Amino acid sequence: MHYTIKDIASEAKVSVSTVSKALNGYDDIGEGTKKHVLETVERMNYVPNTFARYISNKNTRVIGLTIPDIRDPYFAQSAYGIEEKLWENDYQVFHGNLDRKADRLLEFIRRARAMRFDGLIITPDCWNEAIREALMRLDIPVISLRRRPPEALGIPYIDSDHYEGAMQLLKYLYGRGHRKIAHVKLPNEAGNIREVAYKDFCAQSGIEERFVSVDIPASILTDAVKNGNMGCKEVLEKWPDTTAIFAGSDFISIGVMSYLREIGKKVPDDISVVGVGNIEYARLPWFDLTTLELHRYEMGLEVAKALLRRLGGERIDNLLFTSSLVERNSVRNV
Repeated sequence: MHYTIKDIASEAKVSVSTVSKALNGYDDIGEGTKKHVLETVERMNYVPNTFARYISNKNTRVIGLTIPDIRDPYFAQSAYGIEEKLWENDYQVFHGNLDRKADRLLEFIRRARAMRFDGLIITPDCWNEAIREALMRLDIPVISLRRRPPEALGIPYIDSDHYEGAMQLLKYLYGRGHRKIAHVKLPNEAGNIREVAYKDFCAQSGIEERFVSVDIPASILTDAVKNGNMGCKEVLEKWPDTTAIFAGSDFISIGVMSYLREIGKKVPDDISVVGVGNIEYARLPWFDLTTLELHRYEMGLEVAKALLRRLGGERIDNLLFTSSLVERNSVRNV
């Protein structure tokens, strides 16, 4: 049975306001009365209607967080950082798995309005007209994580500096003597930026472009392995003398390495491989992958801090995180 505050007042033989004061820790009622009321609450297993109280105060202390694909472990560290910081500040996090579908984001936005979330942290895979319109109707703070919204939306974002990170890797390979560097693209927005960096680097360095894009999402490990397998196969068929492959993600790197192993080539003795992300797999001895650390946990903390500042009325600027090169043993000098 669900009791109301009136039921508690009737059972304890006190006023509703006295019960409310006892529950909220006010010190203008006697300790004996407070103890009596709280014992009654415990005995009757009463659960305060916190949501209704928050609504009356015009906030719910709930933040909506979308996850592009719950099967993709890449976002776990960011989500952990977000939740840790928001919990410290007495906010609950309501997770929404989008499964990389635009209609799920639209439904999540509708729920955010209906349930009166205080703010949203989103990571959309597209910004179609319906999504843009739904976001423009929201009257709560929204921040985009790892996606860059159309400027007209006025939504701030926090992301990795994908261009700078790709340049770091390419300069590293070039510094190790590689001049025949291929790139297997990650097929998303971040991959588009890395593609630009790769082509710019080839032009600046005077080396041949060896660019491959495979039409597989590569958002989960199995798809990424297929992407890397097919991409590596295409690279070696077109440019068999390639000495290094810059894979658009660590998952794609795993696919590249598995194909190389399948055809009897060794990393890095026969060909060097680098990735992006520094996922947990990358440090295992059978991959030992040189990659980029994108500081996913720190990015989660920062987006939560930014949203808290925005809830406090501050203006938030876009922020790009600088990546860090993690050197392991998947690259050799040539």
